[in-house]
This record gives sequence, structure tokens and C-alpha cells, in this order.
Amino acid sequence: MNILLYDFLNSYIQHDLVYYLEKMGHHCTNVLYREGIDKYEDDRFASRMERDLRSISYDLVLTTNFWPVVSEVCHKHDIKYVSWFFDSPPNLVSAKCMDYPCNRIFFFARADYETYRNMGLENVYYLPLAVNVDRLRNITVDDQKYGCEISFVGKLYESMLPALMSHMDEYQKGYIDSIVKVQMELYGGYIIDDVITEEFAESVRKRYKSLSDKAIQVSRKELAWAVASHVTHLERMSLLSILGKRHQVKLYTFELSEDEKKILGNVEFCGPVDYLKEMPQVFAASKINLCPVLKANRSGIPLRALDIMGCGGFLLSSYQSELAEYFIDRQECVLYESLEDAIAKADFYLANDELRKEISQAGLARIEEAFRYEDRIKELLKV
Repeated sequence: MNILLYDFLNSYIQHDLVYYLEKMGHHCTNVLYREGIDKYEDDRFASRMERDLRSISYDLVLTTNFWPVVSEVCHKHDIKYVSWFFDSPPNLVSAKCMDYPCNRIFFFARADYETYRNMGLENVYYLPLAVNVDRLRNITVDDQKYGCEISFVGKLYESMLPALMSHMDEYQKGYIDSIVKVQMELYGGYIIDDVITEEFAESVRKRYKSLSDKAIQVSRKELAWAVASHVTHLERMSLLSILGKRHQVKLYTFELSEDEKKILGNVEFCGPVDYLKEMPQVFAASKINLCPVLKANRSGIPLRALDIMGCGGFLLSSYQSELAEYFIDRQECVLYESLEDAIAKADFYLANDELRKEISQAGLARIEEAFRYEDRIKELLKV
């Protein structure tokens, strides 16, 4: 098939997706679109896509994550549009265009699939992510540079919640504080979307409006995301700070504020790493790879967790229902259900090298068996 792909945000899975599509005999035109794009209405991109569709006869268009502006053009030209989410929750403010018959929309998180299915969409599907083990296996690992006891690669998710709360009334602040406290202690369950109601969001908007006519009017979804990202930030900072006092810990992320550096203490800040070449070396060279899952991801196995195991690395992740479904805890990876549990398990597995290595190898074998790109692509194109 002739397949037109768009990569808007330097998608992590784009390289491997194109590699396997071409390996399986498909002709791919991969467009790296770096001009900035409005997801819903963008005349400049629509014109560009119209030109692309005129240049060659394509059988379908494919993107990672769903882009309504792409769907609009596909709908107009009656060409199939396949999208595969690697983000959870989906960064969409509405379900506009999602019901078009041209769409085949795949979610890696079952909870997201069920949400949109329950909205009445019949063109949505559930499909976990995949790993290019062939690429990872051929990377030479610089153990001297990347080796350590514990590493974490990822964002710390600094949230707007403290700024939003600074203008709330005392009841609203107390309500948010209670939600944060409960969610911090809850693993395998997500309450934020249920307790940040439209009524509560409206009360916050009224409060802001009473202080200034020009005040921002935050939506329920934006407020829920602020809470979820704040809880994730607190968990990651706490976990790293405590482990940094007990073990060698390396953090690979973007900039840190001076306050964050003080809180993290002994944690070694190493800056960001390249996804294709450097990140796999971190995973392979670290004795333990942390994966505290973003709280707003209610069920799905994060790409980071799969990549860690695909490199033969040891995965220590917060409890996630689909991880527990697809992998055997303490045999193929290790899941924790509290900060105290994470610290105890880090201590234990650092002291038990052979057991840790056995788990790493079993996790890799499971990836090779059940998370192959060839199998996922067949599912993507079958529909």
C-alpha cells in the first residue's frame, strides 16, 4: 500500500513505525511537519495535505495520535485515516471529527478506548504499543557513561495547580488539597476525573470572575489535568529525593529549577537524552529503571515501560492495571503500590543481583513474544 504519514511532534514511535511498515512491503511517505499546527482548524496545513494527496495515489493516511484537521481532509477525499495514540489521556478538547467513517482510531490505553466507545463511537479500537527490539539489540551501550544503580528518564510535570489555587477560596483550596492527598496514596485507581466535577469547575470560574473581569476561565478538563500533573510531580519528586539519599540516582530530564535541585539533593541531574540512541543505553546500563506512571494515564502501559524491558532493563513501575495484566509482577517486572513499597523494593533488588537479572531477561522475553511491531501493524491495517 501507499501510505502517507505525518509527524507533527517528533513522535517517539514514528521511526520504528515507518521502519516496520516499509519492512513489511508498504511504500511510506513520511512528512515531518514542523510549522506548528492547530489540531482543529489549520488552513495552511490543510492546503499542504491537499497537495500531498494530489502528488501520489495514497491508500491511507496514518498518524500517531488523532488529529481532527487530518481527519477533515481525509473525510473530504474519502480516504481511510488510521491513528494510533501513544499519549494518555488524549490531548483533545472535544470529539469533533472522530465519528467520520474514514477514521480508524486506536488507543493504547484500554480506559481511553472505553471512554470513547461509551460515547457511541464505533470506529475506535484498543491496541497496546510495541517495541523495536531489533533496533535496541544493536545499540552499543556505554556502561561507564550511563551505568548507575537507579535512573529515571522523563518529565517531572511541573503543574499550574499552585498558581490556580492561589486565587481560590478556602473551601476550594481544601477540596483540592484533599483530592491530592487521596490520589497520592491511591495506586491502580484514578479519582480526579470523578471528583473534579463541572459544578466545582464552575464555582472556581465564578471565584476568579469575582476577583477580575479579565480572569482566566479554566475548564473542568484543564483543572483536572492540573491536579493530575501536580500529583505526578509530587510523587516523582518525593520518590527521587528519598532514593537519592540511599542510592546512586541519575535523573535524565530537561531543566530543573533551583528549588527542585535543592529538594532532589544527591540526585545527579544529567539533562535530557536522545530517544533513539541514548535512552536505550540508560535503560540497559541502569540496575533499576524507575517508571512512576503519569496519574492521568488510567490504565495503559506507557511506552517508557515497554522500552525499558525491550532493552533488557529492570523495570520498577508504579502499579498500572494493564502492566499487571500483561506481565507477571516480580517475575517479568516489579510494581509498587506506595512510595514506601517502591523504596523497599529498590533496596531489595539492588541487593539481589541475580534475581534482578532474571526478571530483566524474563521481561525482555515477554516483550519479544507479545509486543512486536509486525503484529501491531497487522492490526492497524486489518480494519
